[in-house]
Amino acid sequence: MNNSKSDLLEYVLENDVKFVKLTFCDFLGRQRNISVLSSQLEDAFENGVAIDSGAITGVGGKDLKLIPVGSLLSVLPWRPHAGRAVSVFCRIANADGTPYVCDPMTLLHSEVNKLAELGYEATVATECEFYVFKDDVGNTLVPFDNADYCASAPFDKCENLRRDVIVSLEDMGLKPISSHHERGWGQNEVDFESADPVSAARNFIMFKNAVKNVCAINGTHASFMPRPVGSQPGSGLHLTITLNGKNSAAASKSFAEGVLRRLLEITCFANPTQNSYRRLRSGFHITYSSDRGSAMRIFGNNDVMVRTPDSTCNIFVALALVFAAGREGIENNYKLRKEGDYTDCLFGSIDKALEFAEKSDWLREHIPGVYDDVLDSIKRRAVAEQALKTDWELFEFHSDI
Repeated sequence: MNNSKSDLLEYVLENDVKFVKLTFCDFLGRQRNISVLSSQLEDAFENGVAIDSGAITGVGGKDLKLIPVGSLLSVLPWRPHAGRAVSVFCRIANADGTPYVCDPMTLLHSEVNKLAELGYEATVATECEFYVFKDDVGNTLVPFDNADYCASAPFDKCENLRRDVIVSLEDMGLKPISSHHERGWGQNEVDFESADPVSAARNFIMFKNAVKNVCAINGTHASFMPRPVGSQPGSGLHLTITLNGKNSAAASKSFAEGVLRRLLEITCFANPTQNSYRRLRSGFHITYSSDRGSAMRIFGNNDVMVRTPDSTCNIFVALALVFAAGREGIENNYKLRKEGDYTDCLFGSIDKALEFAEKSDWLREHIPGVYDDVLDSIKRRAVAEQALKTDWELFEFHSDI
């Protein structure tokens, strides 16, 4: 939906909306929200709703505010229609109302604006993979079916679930374009049409929420872990970025090279869990090609697909870093390496990624102020995962990934 503040207030009044979930995303990629009565929404627009900075970085101490963004409203179709609930994505502000420099949405919006100053607009399309498991077998992950790539019913037992997800997404105002069964048992993919970067990121967060809720209602369990079952293929979050503007074909090549040069630094945020490296451990080559083992694919003249991120990331932050690296490539007129040329592979563990990130001045520049706190949050989650050793299923059932 493309609403102004007045449109949103009118929608709430005319559609018997009782609760408004003020939604945001923390640095660990988890959806957070505060519910307010619809009668308090106008005050939330004017004065914000207070939160602790610990809700963003995991380390508190500073008062912040949630400010609703009228254009980022989503209905929640699985909620009751009487006294219904909606979600409104929020920007995060300081106590005085000025933008909080480390609001993930603000970080992405800033990078989009910097790219626009160079004469380019970008859109982002996402391809999102996830698993569906039976939800009645304790702490063991049992795939919902044993179908394979593009299977059809009755072998594809997830078909009805995907249909319900697609219908829910459309009711929420989001725009999926296709879905299918993936290679793994119980593994699925939903693809979205291109949108501006901030909307694409918000859409992905709401997509995860829709999948989780639809599966729960149907007595199943959805997992966005990168590789919840070691014997099955991993799940990625593929980001296709399209540049439009002057000499966009040449700029896209420089953009792609900029991303490739910074990919080792970006990895800590694009793949921020121990489980991420169960998917990456075979080693994505830091290059581009038609090979699915490569970190990037390039289509046509100006479509760049970054294949390494996974759904445990904060997509706002991951995209902000990708755009910062790509902009650096454009500004320095980097020449795209030859297809297949690479000198490095991605890391095989979160420890290596964190060690590299701690030494990066470039990352500190682009995640200002709370960078060490953010890394500490990632470390703490990694330690929690490691403590479970091989009991990934237990971690999945007791986490909100």
